[in-house]
Amino acid sequence: MTREVYTNSRFIEFSRSHVFVRVFQDTEAQGARLAKKFGIPGFPTLIVLNPSGREVDRIIGFTSAPELIERLKEVFQEGKPDGRISI
Repeated sequence: MTREVYTNSRFIEFSRSHVFVRVFQDTEAQGARLAKKFGIPGFPTLIVLNPSGREVDRIIGFTSAPELIERLKEVFQEGKPDGRISI
């Protein structure tokens, strides 16, 4: 995803209106702690949090830039009453 998604001009433009934090489990102590806290089963895993820090949804596995943008738009725009949406 580093080479194909995060460098994609469309994704870069989309990401300017959101806050993204990239964490490495194997090289950062904070990454290991967060992976444990959120029960990350594998990588890549994207976790979407609401402003309170509650998990809203997650996307597991490689996703192309256009597909990731669309999936994230769904999460941001179509939240369900419990704060989760199926993607």
